[in-house]
Amino acid sequence: MKRKIKLLFAVIISALFAVQPAFAQKKQKTMTKKEGQAIFDAEVAKAADLIKKMHIPGLAVGVIYGDNSYSAGLGVTKVGTDEAVTPDTKFQIGSVTKTFLSTVAMQQSEQGILDLNARVVDILPWWRVSDPDATSKARVVDLFHHRAGWYGDHGFLRVPPGGSISEKVMLQAAYVEQIYPFDQTWMYNNTSITFATHVVSHVGGKPIETLIEENLLAPLGMDASSFNYDNTPPAKNYAWGHPPIYGEGSISDLKPYYIPMIRESAASGGIRSTVTDMLKYARFQLDGKDASGNQLLSKKALDYAHAPAVEAEAGDFTGLTWFVHDYDGVTSPSHGGNWPGTRSFLQLIPEYNFAVVVLVHSDRGVEAYKKVANAMVKAFTGIEAKSPVAAGVDPSVLDPFVGVFKGNSQNIEIRKEGDKYVFVQFSFLTNGADPAPANVANTAEGYFIITEGPNIGSLGELLKDPSGELNYVRFNHRIFIRSNGKVDDIPSSGSVFDK
Repeated sequence: MKRKIKLLFAVIISALFAVQPAFAQKKQKTMTKKEGQAIFDAEVAKAADLIKKMHIPGLAVGVIYGDNSYSAGLGVTKVGTDEAVTPDTKFQIGSVTKTFLSTVAMQQSEQGILDLNARVVDILPWWRVSDPDATSKARVVDLFHHRAGWYGDHGFLRVPPGGSISEKVMLQAAYVEQIYPFDQTWMYNNTSITFATHVVSHVGGKPIETLIEENLLAPLGMDASSFNYDNTPPAKNYAWGHPPIYGEGSISDLKPYYIPMIRESAASGGIRSTVTDMLKYARFQLDGKDASGNQLLSKKALDYAHAPAVEAEAGDFTGLTWFVHDYDGVTSPSHGGNWPGTRSFLQLIPEYNFAVVVLVHSDRGVEAYKKVANAMVKAFTGIEAKSPVAAGVDPSVLDPFVGVFKGNSQNIEIRKEGDKYVFVQFSFLTNGADPAPANVANTAEGYFIITEGPNIGSLGELLKDPSGELNYVRFNHRIFIRSNGKVDDIPSSGSVFDK
């Protein structure tokens, strides 16, 4: 049953906060800076071995635990050079940028200039999507919850230069396909975030880049962080993207590449940052204070943003943009980022006054940051992530999954080969090879689970389409639609790799 936290915004949000849990008492163990450094260094050494095995050229990682913080860099910024990755190396943080947008929205709410419970059309009467019901019902907060049901990547479609880019994207919203009825099903939605970008920009009276700079980057002392849409990367201390190597190969064979961020992405993924700066941001997400110790956002507001608000995929929840996981009663908000050649991850465990940041410049970065982050969480807090478990290979569960399912710039297929079921992925979201076909099983909950290869442990859910037929699969946050075509039949036009 879908869970929703009541939104009772008036002029200020103090009434809402009365029904939210207060900041939980910190549970961190007593640990000296030296003891914490030893734990951190041991996990960094393991991470060095991991990226070597995965043919990843480098990563940067940082941890906050209590009053202390730790950071390190591994490997090189670009294959073919000897420039070392450090905590001050700049990476594209991709969709972690979305949490900056939702944080500014919370600031505006506390200031009384944005009602998160207001309908979008109450703020922008001219706004329309193709579905009248969705147009009428969508509230500001719904734009952060990923349950709008409309096509999820309209926000990355190019618009003519000049003026407000986010406004132009919203003006095209009337053409956005409604995949699901509004508020029926969770699916990750960049389009909604682009709409939220313009709402926050409109209320604040400035471009979103300026609002985030003035309200977060500058007060937190994040001097190395910025929005950047340059066609060429910095000459020094920048982590170039790298394609994946699956199986045999050598890091020295990798061809570094750079895909410029597009202005349409803006608060969906446009920030470039460092581990040093991201630790400042993580600290703020734990205590709400700026670099001078002033309260920039109330702890109650942070509680609200980090709380599980709506049911997401595979048993998890979404807060105000944040993905929220429950570790047996311990709430942990997080967000990952994905841009071709780079991956990023930020995880918080407020009850333990803990945070971990991992920045990776490889298309295999998700595999790396999951392992590194989980290891840091366990080493510092004792909390261990529970991996999904395969329950068997049951044809009654897996047969309905068999087929090709198409998404935006990536397709998947479940094939039945004798008594085995095989997962195949084909994508234009990376600049290299796709993973080899991998065996799948089913879980007790009725999901498919990949049992080998780089996607091991990933779950897929079979969903009904609006007509009631089992034609949709939710995998890696996206909805894929059953098709009669081939899995490798994806038009490259419009992808970020277009030249």
